[in-house]
Amino acid sequence: MEDEKIIELYFERDESAISETELKYGGLCFQVANNILESRLDSEECVADSYLGVWNAIPPTRPKSFRGFLLKIVRNISLGRLRKNLAKKRSRDLEVSLEELKEVLPDESMRPGCTENEIAEIINEFLDSADGCSKNIFIRRYWFFDSVSEIARRFGFSESKVKTSLFRSRSRLRKMLAEKGVRV
Repeated sequence: MEDEKIIELYFERDESAISETELKYGGLCFQVANNILESRLDSEECVADSYLGVWNAIPPTRPKSFRGFLLKIVRNISLGRLRKNLAKKRSRDLEVSLEELKEVLPDESMRPGCTENEIAEIINEFLDSADGCSKNIFIRRYWFFDSVSEIARRFGFSESKVKTSLFRSRSRLRKMLAEKGVRV
């Protein structure tokens, strides 16, 4: 079913919207959650919670990209669950990914007067300017939290090439942030 039709089902408060969402995007939602949580049970629970989140958000929201809207909810719920689980369990790949980004992205004290939305716009601009290969590697690492070895396998690259691409992308992002007046 097309995304627009699924959105219409949500607006009509038709419960089949959730089953259509699960049918079309359930596997991808689980993959995103599981890459973050590394727990089948927690991932399944977060995906189910995400469907409720979409149900509560549509209406009034009418997302331009239903897939992106849904995955953002899955990702945010999964990251929230991870924060709760961190005292018990650590995800090495996720921690490394977040540490890599901490070197590039400013915290609140380093960006006075610059909102998270403005940072997001700069990151989107950065991604729009990146070549397809670098962009895909960056997104797989920092949005989907794939490991370097998973990315290398997915694209048929060596791990060294993936690491180099990520390093160069972070450097370009740091430079773009600096050019926009964001201290890093």
